[in-house]
Amino acid sequence: MAKNADDLQWALQRRLEDVFAKLGEKYGDLTGRVEMRLRPDVSFDEVGGLPQAKAALQGFATALQHPERYLEWGITPPKGILLYGPPGTGKTTLARALATSAGAIYYHLKLLNLTSKFGANTGEILQESLRIAIGEKPGVLLLDEADALSLDHLLPPPQARESSARLVAALCEKLDAVDAATARVLVVAATSRTDVIDPSLVAPGRLDHLVEVPLPDPAGQREILDLQRAKLERKGGRALFSEIDYDKVVPLMGGMSGGDISDILRRALEAKVHGSTDGTTPPPVSTDDLLVAVETYRRVRGVVEKIRYGQYL
Repeated sequence: MAKNADDLQWALQRRLEDVFAKLGEKYGDLTGRVEMRLRPDVSFDEVGGLPQAKAALQGFATALQHPERYLEWGITPPKGILLYGPPGTGKTTLARALATSAGAIYYHLKLLNLTSKFGANTGEILQESLRIAIGEKPGVLLLDEADALSLDHLLPPPQARESSARLVAALCEKLDAVDAATARVLVVAATSRTDVIDPSLVAPGRLDHLVEVPLPDPAGQREILDLQRAKLERKGGRALFSEIDYDKVVPLMGGMSGGDISDILRRALEAKVHGSTDGTTPPPVSTDDLLVAVETYRRVRGVVEKIRYGQYL
């Protein structure tokens, strides 16, 4: 039975790869713009510091696994969700965890990359991708950086508004045509800029379930640190950190996201790699090492902000 299941999974993988290859032949190279995972491997247990967002998305897994439960209460399953919050808070990871929890295929459309290459023609790719997901249900279709649909990163304001309206209309048309009772597909859009999201996208029957993904509080940051440490040590196959004094480290991480914390740990480990060039093995990362990494990261982030706003140009 296991072999038969593996054979079916392999056949499905090949079929989907062929479908997206043909999509790429029609519209252009989709590498780095559209990704598909038949078996996403991120669980909600690996997401730290977001109890409300995790609880909300775990509930939506029912729409993919047991849509009949909605019908028993006289309503149809949801079609879409909008995840919103600052960059680096885990919106993409949450979407993958939703797919894992529901046993669904995970489709990741990187809209900033897509629109930068295909512009307003991205609408056709969005429609085709949703059609594919419905055909191979259940599925979670992530529209990452959904604010890119505004096209204000490509065109002057008047042209951007006109082209964006056509792009959004194409997506809404496809969403409206979805039979939520049978589709077993959830469209999940993620954004850090709700100010540029077209209101028609969050109209009833579309991406009408809004889930905030905020910056973690100190308890959440500590949970993220623990989860990230454990993940890195599993990957390294050994203990990489000594006992960490969280009372010293966490207060310096105010306003930092999970993505920021991940980068801080990477920098601390990177310093150990650089310290082993003479053949010696440095000691595990200590509290002091993390404090240095936090300070370095703050300094680098300040420079990045100055570059972003043109102060170094």
